Amino acid sequence: MARLRRFGLLAIGGLVIVAFGCTSAPSSSQVADLHRQAKEALARWDAALATGGGGSGFVLVGETTLMVGDDWGPNIDGSNAKMALYAGLFVAADPLPSGAPPDGTIEWQDGTTHAVPVISAGQALSDMKAAGGQPCPECTPLQITGAKLTATTFQSSRGPAQAPAWEFSLKDTEVKLDQVAVESQLAAPAVPAPSEQATGQAAQPWVGPPVQSATVDASGMALTVTVIGAPDTGDKPCGADYTAEAIESGTAVAVIVYEHRNPLPGACSAVGALRTAQVTLAKPLGNRTLIDLQAQPISVTADH
Repeated sequence: MARLRRFGLLAIGGLVIVAFGCTSAPSSSQVADLHRQAKEALARWDAALATGGGGSGFVLVGETTLMVGDDWGPNIDGSNAKMALYAGLFVAADPLPSGAPPDGTIEWQDGTTHAVPVISAGQALSDMKAAGGQPCPECTPLQITGAKLTATTFQSSRGPAQAPAWEFSLKDTEVKLDQVAVESQLAAPAVPAPSEQATGQAAQPWVGPPVQSATVDASGMALTVTVIGAPDTGDKPCGADYTAEAIESGTAVAVIVYEHRNPLPGACSAVGALRTAQVTLAKPLGNRTLIDLQAQPISVTADH
């Protein structure tokens, strides 16, 4: 399936299990290395946009294929279907619509729209196959029996956005699959791997928790990022405070989160909580994309 933001966290009852260890503020050399990583990520993002065309402002975060319905029904092996879905195993049992569809429209929650070219059903099926990331040689492929052009809400770097999608029907089940019908290079730029010079340097300096999502105020200048961290503030045992710093380019913003933990020793719970940190940008976020230090996009919604 599509790329997901994975941080090795386990959600239980709305909370997240994390491993809190004893940490201290980063040294000046570690901060310098974090800045280097951020600038490297921004450069890789620029390269991805240059290769893929970019410019639409529609950058997918998370799934490019959405399930419509959650019950495979009695006429299909649900376990096989799920594994085949994750493996990208599909065959077209019937001919798919041919011809080039007309251009479509991306629409965000604030009413902003952008026209984009729409790919064919055949290309969407190829993209769905290519997204499979869990090989399953013993699985039986899912059979595609039809496709129709529709519009579906996907999560983007600018929050939820309605985008053109091909909805594929499957044999022996009412479950359908909505595959984004925007050219993959426009919707999810392929970020190049770090340079040899970057990978040869210190790989994992001290760093706070990764950003999960963010909101931006009406001015576009104030970002509030959400992380998973200590339940209590830094004035309490086992607590922590969080600050953020933005490294910016013309196309993206990389945010570094710093954790400031209470240094007093104690038996700390392994339960995490949603925490926030604020950062003021040098200029409005606009159509720029918020990314992490691996140059992966993060969802930002408008704070009304």
